[in-house]
Amino acid sequence: MREPNHRFLAVPTAAALALAAALVAGGCSLDKQQTPGLSGPSEVGASVELVAAPDTLNADGISASVVRITLRDNDGKPLSGRPVLFQHDGDGYISPSSASTFVGPVQSGLVMATDKDGNAYILYIAGTSLRTVTVTVRPYGVDTSLTFFRTVEIFQL
Repeated sequence: MREPNHRFLAVPTAAALALAAALVAGGCSLDKQQTPGLSGPSEVGASVELVAAPDTLNADGISASVVRITLRDNDGKPLSGRPVLFQHDGDGYISPSSASTFVGPVQSGLVMATDKDGNAYILYIAGTSLRTVTVTVRPYGVDTSLTFFRTVEIFQL
């Protein structure tokens, strides 16, 4: 006959409980995490929005679209007083908008300055051919702190 197999259950002592509590308390916790250092974007970190409204025009030589660019810094604050060059490849023409400061014409387009809200506007007056017109905007001048190249399409139908 076999002897019964007795299993003993160890009862933890006060010292063992204290040791377990110390090990658990020294483990992972979220309240002692180090905050990583701040690092910005690898580029300038500017927001550029370019919109043409309306983006579809009659190819009648008189219909117009307002083209607006909005510039913001990496904190979302408007970039004011920045010169931008507007150019196009259509058979119509561009004209300064009274809503923006006209800096001057250049051989290939118009230079406008952004206002206190970071906006600059021009008008594109449609040509007469059925085509897609691309309006291009980029910074103008020697200030290299802001670099971008944006396009928007206007459909002449």
